[in-house]
Amino acid sequence: MDFITLTDCTTDNILTCEDSDVSYANSYLLALAEGFGLSDDEIRIPCSALIRRTGVAKAYQIRAMSMVGSDSTVMADGSRNEDIYLQKYKLYAELTAKLESRLSFADFAAPGTSGAGKGGIGVIRLSRS
Repeated sequence: MDFITLTDCTTDNILTCEDSDVSYANSYLLALAEGFGLSDDEIRIPCSALIRRTGVAKAYQIRAMSMVGSDSTVMADGSRNEDIYLQKYKLYAELTAKLESRLSFADFAAPGTSGAGKGGIGVIRLSRS
């Protein structure tokens, strides 16, 4: 299932995502949707902007992770000691976590999909006070 495509990943002027990054991000998003108890036919495609942005951030995070250690501009004399890919990885890991925390059943579910019996729906938080 394709939530995002390679053409969605054109916003970073340092990282260039590959098909494998997009494939990983799509699998990641599908796992999140399945975590809400949704089957393939209950998932909204095209997806919401929030899901698309989460997928793009995850694809960039994976691309940055694969590039860590390959920045030839890092200098050992102390003037620049952290490579750009590590910086990008940290940035996208944080962004992905923030975006993912905002995702809900409603973001993934196709219109008219019932939330009855789905994971994460109807949870009542009880206090012990």
